[in-house]
Amino acid sequence: MQQPTDQAAADLAAPLPGPPLHLPRPVRALAPTALVLLVLVPLAANDPDVGPTASPGTNAGLMALGALALALRRRHPAAVTAVTLLSGQLPLAVALYGLAARRGRTAPVYVLAALAGLRLLVPFDLGDVDAPSELANLIEDPLVFGAVPLALGLTSHQRARTVAVLAERNRLLGERNRLLEEARRHAEERAVAAERARLAREMHDVVSNRVSLITLHAGAGQVARAEDPAAVRETLGLIRALGLQALTELRGLLGVLTTSAEQAPSLRGLPALVEESRLAGLAVGLTVSGPDEGLPDPVPAVQYAAYRIVQEALTNAHKHAPAAEVAVTVEVAPDGLRLTVVNSPAADGDTEAAGGRADHPELPSGGHGLHGMHTRAGDLGGTLHAGPTPEGGFAVRARLPLGAA
Repeated sequence: MQQPTDQAAADLAAPLPGPPLHLPRPVRALAPTALVLLVLVPLAANDPDVGPTASPGTNAGLMALGALALALRRRHPAAVTAVTLLSGQLPLAVALYGLAARRGRTAPVYVLAALAGLRLLVPFDLGDVDAPSELANLIEDPLVFGAVPLALGLTSHQRARTVAVLAERNRLLGERNRLLEEARRHAEERAVAAERARLAREMHDVVSNRVSLITLHAGAGQVARAEDPAAVRETLGLIRALGLQALTELRGLLGVLTTSAEQAPSLRGLPALVEESRLAGLAVGLTVSGPDEGLPDPVPAVQYAAYRIVQEALTNAHKHAPAAEVAVTVEVAPDGLRLTVVNSPAADGDTEAAGGRADHPELPSGGHGLHGMHTRAGDLGGTLHAGPTPEGGFAVRARLPLGAA
């Protein structure tokens, strides 16, 4: 079914044209009664041809009865039409119109319309119809006071039904538009929230890793011997390089600089990432295998997520096990990219080192790193498990699809 366009919806929502003259309801209800009582009843009392009988008094009484019945035509249209069959032509026409307008094409309407036609033929002698003028007189009353009011009433009934259907359609269309607007607003709010969470996750990974390494190198610089200026210069150079890398990545995240897909972190950047951790004092080993011949490289989004997961795992190792040995394994297999970061049990001195020695100052933890890694893997349709190993160390294992989900 074709959906209505915005212009069609506006046309449907526009108010339908009503009668040009709006009289108060009591006036419209009692106007026919007043007209018959004031005009036709006195006329019937003086003219024996006005009415169904030859008695002027009887005709006036029947006309008055029909006029009073018309006051109830809105509540009891069928009964009023039956009563006006004994009255004059005008009350019968008004009652027949009201009946057709309220009941539409129903059996009682057609039955009473047929009776009205017979009633309007009563004054005529069908045997005297021998000229066109007399034939016209014969069909004039049934046509004017019977067929025309019936047709007008049925038309009014159909129009009222059309107006009701269009009003209901407008209501449903307005409700649908309201629901669509609410859904659009909720979708925008969810998109904004998801983007905020993504930016927060990216900034956490960048700041946590780079600043942690800067802090470690700064601690090493504090204990460097004054007679070894080369070591001090090397430490300051590393701090400067790490700071520039952090600023570059933050500018890219905030939109100040646009990082292309080729410049974004990927599996090619893992050796440099591991080397940075080695320079900060962490014993890290890296093993990368695959993909085999005929197997495609992981898409950039998957490589980017793998880089960030390794980065966060190394940051956690710096924080919680700075003297442990860490093994990073990356394998591109047919069932996906398998990623493992395992550190050995923390040495006895790790607690002291993490607690505030100058060369290993205490690094704060926000508690969002593991959640961010789980989110990265889940967003791509992969899985991630992180927890202690039986030997007392800690392991992060992830499987990411080669193509983004």
